[in-house]
Amino acid sequence: MVLLDYLKWRNDVSLDISPFNDIDNVILSCLAYIDFGEFFANSDESYTLEEIFELFCKNHSLDEIRESKQFTERVALLLEEMVQADRFKGTKVVHYAEDLDKEKVKQFAAVTFILPDGTNYVSFRGTDSTITGWKEDFLMAFMADTEGAKAAVKYLNEVSKLLEGELIVGGHSKGGNFAMFASAFCDKVVQDRISRVYNNDGPGFRDEVIESTGYKEILPKICTIVPQTSMIGQLLDNESEQRVIESDAIGLYQHDAMTWKVTKDKFVESELDAFGNFVDVALGSWLEKIDDETRLSIVSTVFSMIEETEAETFYEFSDSLFKNTGIIIKGLVKLPKEKRAELMTALSSLIKVSSRTAFSKIPKPAERLRIEKKNNL
Repeated sequence: MVLLDYLKWRNDVSLDISPFNDIDNVILSCLAYIDFGEFFANSDESYTLEEIFELFCKNHSLDEIRESKQFTERVALLLEEMVQADRFKGTKVVHYAEDLDKEKVKQFAAVTFILPDGTNYVSFRGTDSTITGWKEDFLMAFMADTEGAKAAVKYLNEVSKLLEGELIVGGHSKGGNFAMFASAFCDKVVQDRISRVYNNDGPGFRDEVIESTGYKEILPKICTIVPQTSMIGQLLDNESEQRVIESDAIGLYQHDAMTWKVTKDKFVESELDAFGNFVDVALGSWLEKIDDETRLSIVSTVFSMIEETEAETFYEFSDSLFKNTGIIIKGLVKLPKEKRAELMTALSSLIKVSSRTAFSKIPKPAERLRIEKKNNL
């Protein structure tokens, strides 16, 4: 079973009978990908989940969404199931906010859900398909606080004043990073109200965040959930509790939370596979070899070439892949020699570290024999 199966099977069990769980968290974190801006003229408006679904269906075809290959579009199918039974019936959708600023490299969106039992879930949107959103992800490698992260702190501080009781804060992908960052650096009075922070396969932080007082204080409340083949969730440091779960997808497609396997009310537990461990070690070692100035230079150079294609999203980029690849190659040729050398050196370094890590993962003959015997039992 995956998320949609969970809703079909357990959606008639109210929160009073079966309290909020990790699966409910992932569902609400995924809903942040929906463009609630279609319905909210201002942040003071409030809708029920049922009203949102009715409005959504007026503008979109669920049949077309079912055929979509984009995870961020298919999350709307969760709404279809949620409105049909008691568990999420009457959930309020409030305080939607979004800000996409290409100049500031800022992709931010958040929404709050007030569940039937009074639970407040503050949900931060993860990386969308925009070039700006992905560029902000890469900036995390050398910036402790991106524009989106700072917006997350402001949002949590402001929204908490409008909510009663405890707060659960969460997000998927970059949204999970924002959830942790906002919870670590929000006002102390807000932090004290937070009962749980969920990071659903989101990246970690630079050392200055990990070593901060705010992060250390919120750390016991953070739960990180990742699939076996986790790539995004293994980037940078994160000292929180990590739960590894199974997915019915293959490889990097496991980042799609709608593929995560569940039982009655829990995820199916697993262990990080070889690739997840590889990403954790290889990319970590590579980044340690590159200073902040070089990281910034590399990211700025690469994305400046991508932006030359005038594509706003990676889907637009893919639609004209041959043309856009040609534009990037021409841009690479036009780069000053020192910039080209910088990119080639970084790429060479990554290949060397990756090869060394991959080789170290190959079992020695004795170990390989032990594994084969174990698998044949």
